Amino acid sequence: MPPALTVTDALEDEEIGTLGVRKTGVRANWRILAITMYLGLSLFEYGFDKGAIAGFQAMPGFLMEFGYKTPAGKWAIERTPQQIISSFMILGAFIGSLLTGPIGARLCRRYSLMLSSVIVIISIAIMTVTTSFGALYFSRFLCGVANGMLLNFSMVYLQESAPPHMRGLCFAMVTSWITIGTTIGFIINRETSTIMNRSAYQIPLYVCYPAPAILFLTLYWLPESPRWLINHGREEAALKSLRFLRKGAYDEVALQQEFEEMRVIAAREAETQHDWRLIFELFKGTNLRRTIICVGVGTANAGVGAMFILAFGTYFFQVAEISDAFTWTIISNCIGLAGLMLTWVFITRVGRRPLILAGCIICTLCMLLMGILYSVPGISHHGSGIGLIVVVSMYLFGFNFGLEPYVYLVAGEMPAQNLRAYTMGLAAAVSFAFAWLCSFTTPYYINPTELNWGPKYGFLWFGAGLVVTLFVYFMLPEVRGRTLEEIDEMFRNKVPMKDFKTYVCMEVEHARERGAANAAAFNKLGGEEKPGETYVEDNHAAHVKA
Repeated sequence: MPPALTVTDALEDEEIGTLGVRKTGVRANWRILAITMYLGLSLFEYGFDKGAIAGFQAMPGFLMEFGYKTPAGKWAIERTPQQIISSFMILGAFIGSLLTGPIGARLCRRYSLMLSSVIVIISIAIMTVTTSFGALYFSRFLCGVANGMLLNFSMVYLQESAPPHMRGLCFAMVTSWITIGTTIGFIINRETSTIMNRSAYQIPLYVCYPAPAILFLTLYWLPESPRWLINHGREEAALKSLRFLRKGAYDEVALQQEFEEMRVIAAREAETQHDWRLIFELFKGTNLRRTIICVGVGTANAGVGAMFILAFGTYFFQVAEISDAFTWTIISNCIGLAGLMLTWVFITRVGRRPLILAGCIICTLCMLLMGILYSVPGISHHGSGIGLIVVVSMYLFGFNFGLEPYVYLVAGEMPAQNLRAYTMGLAAAVSFAFAWLCSFTTPYYINPTELNWGPKYGFLWFGAGLVVTLFVYFMLPEVRGRTLEEIDEMFRNKVPMKDFKTYVCMEVEHARERGAANAAAFNKLGGEEKPGETYVEDNHAAHVKA
């Protein structure tokens, strides 16, 4: 710890270097966890859309309106609408992600989420009533824009509001809503798939309405991101918001220390550009390293072939002639959900890097096994079908265990505060661009009327997965337990990846001393300190178990 900073004579008798109390228990941090589950509604919509729309392509009621009948009497969908229905949503999400930075620079996080919710409701309404391909395509694009914004703004809000020791758990919890939404979408599809009219796909669309409607009506009362407020010169409101979010978990010393860390970074970043030219800062100096890491890790989902499995899962099972494809899709997705919930136990103990590496390795190996299953002679059709179900289930377990929650976490932890929305939006946009490429080209590979590769398509994604795994291994530092301000200081000081765990951030330490001085002044003016806590050192920040 560096020498104490000079303070006013009135505080000379206070111990300003003392670290504040930060309770890390779930009970003490119930406020941020409750907000996390609430914001999960925005990701539920994204996940439900993935599950429901993927199932429409295997639903006779939908195909009667937007497909054709084969000579054998079966309903099918042509390649072009199949491509556009999936890819236009991703194209919209790409645009929505790029809009995150410019919109977030002007609109607060709450209002940005409210705007996104309105766009979702409009897109669902169009999708429900239209029988036109043009209107259907436009609604898919509009839905993508809204989902891209919902995804990014909810993630940015949590990055800026969660305490450092809870960020990983918050992201594991909030992203579970994606898988929950996808699973519910599959279940509803299964129940309506036998309806032989438009209600078959309209009923799942009706279920999309509650989540954005609830968000729009209630977001006004959500406390605003303290970091967004302080970056826009509203320090008093920022401290009030932070005090609400940390109540019961932080004492006044810890609260003032965290607030002072935010002020230091905000004061430095106030000297940079504040107009559209700010985006060019992503590619300058030490920010370039952050951008490369965020974009590289952010594309991991697409790089291991997730869109291939998620967007075409039910259709893929049908092409592989697996009986009751809807049921097996639900079962495999539930296994993936189990992996997501299991990771809640590991993220606060292991960290991001090992979990992301584990997810990459599992997904990459599953793609290899998938290709082998349908390439080795002698395996019966029934045996290969069972093997495909097992491999897809393993893939979804690994994907949800190590990738789905944490690529967004990393993409939001690494950037500078004034570039967070821009960087995360760019990372998500590039990820969506690759996902769009996958969804647009996949029908060429798996459709029986085209290349008809089927599960052998997994060989292609095995190679892509290897590249992603190597990037994560050589580029991604571990930042478990670090504040966003500590991460910022380490990047500015060009700390090597291997030293991130042990590096002592002197600027943050000085800010904490000033925060302790502010807390001492607060206590002299009538505040109360709570003696008798037991301190535990963790990554240079004092914590106490609830």
